[in-house]
Amino acid sequence: MKKFIRITAAGAALAFAAAAVQLPVYAEDSGKSDDIVILYTNDVQCGIDVNIGYDGLALYKREMQEQYENVLLVDAGDAIYGTPVGTLSKGSYITRLMNAVGYDAAAPGNHEFDYSLKELMVRADELNCGYICANFYDTESGELLFDPYKIVEAGDKKIAFVGATTPETLSISTPAYFQNDAGEYIYSFGGDGSIYELLQNAVDGARDEGADYVILLAHLGENYVREGWKAQDVVAELTGIDAVIDGHSKEVTPGITVRSKDGKDVVITQTGTKFANIGKMTITTDGDISTELIDSVPAPDENSGIAEDTWLEPDGREGRFADEGVNSVMMQIASEYSEILDETIGTSDYDLITNDPETGDRLIRNHETNLGDLCADAYKYVLGADVGIINGAGVGTSISSGDITYNDAMAVFPFANMTLVAEVTGQQILDVLERGAMNYPGEHGSFIQVSGIEYTIDEGIPSSVKLDETGTFLGVDGEYRVRNVLINGEPLDTAKTYTLAAHDHYLKNGGDGYIFTGKCNIVRDNVMSDSDLIAAYIRDYLGGVIPEKYSDPYGEGRIKIINSSVEGIADEEITEEPNNSTAEIPAVDTAEETAPETPVTTGDNPSTGVGITMIVPTICLVAAAVSRKKR
Repeated sequence: MKKFIRITAAGAALAFAAAAVQLPVYAEDSGKSDDIVILYTNDVQCGIDVNIGYDGLALYKREMQEQYENVLLVDAGDAIYGTPVGTLSKGSYITRLMNAVGYDAAAPGNHEFDYSLKELMVRADELNCGYICANFYDTESGELLFDPYKIVEAGDKKIAFVGATTPETLSISTPAYFQNDAGEYIYSFGGDGSIYELLQNAVDGARDEGADYVILLAHLGENYVREGWKAQDVVAELTGIDAVIDGHSKEVTPGITVRSKDGKDVVITQTGTKFANIGKMTITTDGDISTELIDSVPAPDENSGIAEDTWLEPDGREGRFADEGVNSVMMQIASEYSEILDETIGTSDYDLITNDPETGDRLIRNHETNLGDLCADAYKYVLGADVGIINGAGVGTSISSGDITYNDAMAVFPFANMTLVAEVTGQQILDVLERGAMNYPGEHGSFIQVSGIEYTIDEGIPSSVKLDETGTFLGVDGEYRVRNVLINGEPLDTAKTYTLAAHDHYLKNGGDGYIFTGKCNIVRDNVMSDSDLIAAYIRDYLGGVIPEKYSDPYGEGRIKIINSSVEGIADEEITEEPNNSTAEIPAVDTAEETAPETPVTTGDNPSTGVGITMIVPTICLVAAAVSRKKR
């Protein structure tokens, strides 16, 4: 009979304390520890050279291999999607890097499915370690599409990784990818409750094959996800698992402990996002498990056994040390990527402008422009929302007439914001328009370009927007300057709920006064980067040709300006002031996470600020992305 080893983990604090006092056992011949180290990543989301980066991960792995006999590396999903470097290669650049670093196992996250199931199967073949998932199956045949688990030998021990992907994937990826031509779902992630049985079958199968340890390699999340599908909820329904390496909610979780169905204490851990940390799980020779997060990679010392000419400090990433071999793969990808950026995605007979063509003054932050219309339309139509908005400060440079390249798309949206859809009230829409118009006729970055919305600014009414000392929106203490608001041709109903497409700066990160953040229901989260969005709109929705509706540099007339204080303005031009109630909808559980990208949930590690860049410094357009959202 197989002897089960009891593993204890009483949370991050106890784990770290135990690690501090327990002496490692060393192999007789090598002088290395016989403890097993499992390094892990999650939600990298194409952050190739952000924070630690893949080349930093590769160096840290080598450093661990100099100290331990058995070092494994795994990923808990959402690696291949998130920025144009992923989109333009449909994730293949990322799998190339993962192969260069040397992963032993990987579970698909919801974003692995965003290029289509067919493309994911191609990526799975490219990825040397493949993907594992025990709860994704064909509903007609009942067959799993991936192996449910993978057993990796570490010395005389067998470590089984069981893959799990959130059932939210059906709705927060592209539903059509999981449906037949009649719109019927033909694939499932066990959202009907079968997820527990599917995972338990995989755990039991791994145990039957002689696994000494079973680790759930999951993309489930601990918070900000649906009840029943959280990692804690899943653990509570399973027997025979020893630990959970998690992802999806992007939390910085050194380790929390929950009780499994068979009474075991099971540690759950995840690293945040975009290489804010590397996870390190240690299984001692006594069978104890501890977890910790590594937020920086030290330079190898002269006694490390790592040759000096095999690691470097990359240009522009001072204080970050990296493996030379993987860094060279990144540089090669950067070169290929630069060529792709020059490919044509469309053409225009008109200049699409941010600056007034007559005066040269910037216009995007206090007037409608045709580029503002185009950008807002991209949000509305690509994401399928009632309305789309974009703040003037979120739009970069103009697009000249002629061919339009992906490089142009990135110049329009250089800040690497992620796009989302949320349910918001009409009152919130009115308030964000009013906030944007508060400085008119002066310019302001919060000025709103719109799609599916028409509105009038009465500059004869002084702004009565109230903000606190931090810029948080408190309300409107007087008349609204914004009037005559129409939503798709109908008068705005301040009590009605609308779907609004915007970027995470507004919907998740407190942009322009927390009008939406924490007060809306995210129904589609992290759909794509904003530069991917506008490229998709031009290339796919418009068929690569900018239509005549965008020919006027001053836009279609979605935003009108009047001045009621000037003699001659007819009464009929000014309608009754809209409902000024400040009704808000409460924050609720979202379809995916609505948390900041790297909240600290436990342990002593501080949350690490995450900048968004694409890839090594040759991609200069995205260097500005480290400013992260706020212009």
